[in-house]
Amino acid sequence: MSSSLEEELQAVLDGGAVPLPDKYDVAPENPEPLKLRHNVCYIVMGILLNDQNEVLMMQEAKVQCRGSWYLPAGRLERGESLEEGLCREVTEETGLLCQPLTLLVVEERGTSWVRFVFLAQETGGVLKSSASADKESLQASWWDTVSPLPLRCRDILPLIQLALEYHKRASHPPILPQLCSSPFLVLRLLLVCTSPGEMQILRSSSESAHLPTVVCTRRLSSILHPLLHLLQDPPTSYGILGVQHQGGDDADGLCLNIMGVFHGPELPAVTTEGLSWVAVEDEGLKNRLEQAMKKKTLLPLHS
Repeated sequence: MSSSLEEELQAVLDGGAVPLPDKYDVAPENPEPLKLRHNVCYIVMGILLNDQNEVLMMQEAKVQCRGSWYLPAGRLERGESLEEGLCREVTEETGLLCQPLTLLVVEERGTSWVRFVFLAQETGGVLKSSASADKESLQASWWDTVSPLPLRCRDILPLIQLALEYHKRASHPPILPQLCSSPFLVLRLLLVCTSPGEMQILRSSSESAHLPTVVCTRRLSSILHPLLHLLQDPPTSYGILGVQHQGGDDADGLCLNIMGVFHGPELPAVTTEGLSWVAVEDEGLKNRLEQAMKKKTLLPLHS
């Protein structure tokens, strides 16, 4: 394994930002790549807990759901980083300032939206009252998750439970988006195959060896499609090691560093040209990969 590939592996395992190559390993001839505000939107959502494990909620002002309650959330705006968008939405809808602690989960619906759910903590501000109602929200309040509350949608209940569980015992290291530009929505894939006494990873064989990169396109119902179909068999498990996003013109794409794991004596057949398996020989790197593969050490990616 080349030193450059080892360095890339170490950086990705650290959750750091790694610049994307000039040429992607998997991209259709006419990719119609996903770009923010052109054909996909990014949504940021914040879950804030107080000392009583109550969750911060906002009351909707929109006509179609006026009076119902939801977590502070909204679409990312032009030029914003994901963290900036989160802090803006929380302040606009609840009046409070916040500091992101970690991503809890990334959810995706193909060409419709990608939602980034953060756990964050209050750092100041004044809780919005009904006297301060505006187009963003009618008011905000802390909810004990037990008292009756008319919710806009119950999809937030598993997310709140995830936040409470993470607050009690972290299921993965803190992961926050790293500033690094990408023109499109791209997957960088760290695919690992293990068998007794041996470990191999999938690499790109083009020019200098690196982890495979895939452009997500409009034709896919899920951005996970390349991960599940790059090889003959899908991985046993997968999750996110890191998120890269910068914001701004021609840099408002996204890169998800995804780890997928295979187990078995036979290497999965590669269905894409230019990719091949290579053995991991460095014991320190093997140990790091083994730690990353342990259950619940990766950021969940829900499709």
